[in-house]
Amino acid sequence: MIVGADDYALHRERSLFLAGLRDAGRAYNTERTYAGRAALYLSYCTFHRLEWAQITVWQLARFLHWLVEEPLPSRARNGGGPERFRDENTANAIMSTVCEFLSFGVRMKWVDPELAGQLTEPRFNAR
Repeated sequence: MIVGADDYALHRERSLFLAGLRDAGRAYNTERTYAGRAALYLSYCTFHRLEWAQITVWQLARFLHWLVEEPLPSRARNGGGPERFRDENTANAIMSTVCEFLSFGVRMKWVDPELAGQLTEPRFNAR
C-alpha cells in the first residue's frame, strides 16, 4: 500500500500496481522494494509538480539524472558525515521499476500508450 505524504490518502493506482505484483506471484521482498521505488518516483513527481501519469521520456531522463546526482540523506543522527550518492546500477534498478509501473499504467489506461512505445525503443539513451 502506498499513501500520499501530504494527506496520507491511499493512492489507488499505486496500490493496484502492488496488488498486481502480488497476483503475479512476485516475492514479498520484491513487492516491498518496488513499493519504495514507486514511492520515490511519485514523491519526485509531486516535488517537481509533474503529473506522474503524463510524464515524458525527457522528464524521465531528468529523473534518472536526479537519482544519481542528488545526495542521499545522511545516516548520522546529527545529519553530518560524508555525502552519499546512488550509483548508476541502483538508479537503473529504480528506473526499471518505474518503467514497469508506467507500463502497468498503460495497461490500465492511466498512462498514454505512446509512452510505452518510447520506453521500449532500442537505443533510447536518457543520459
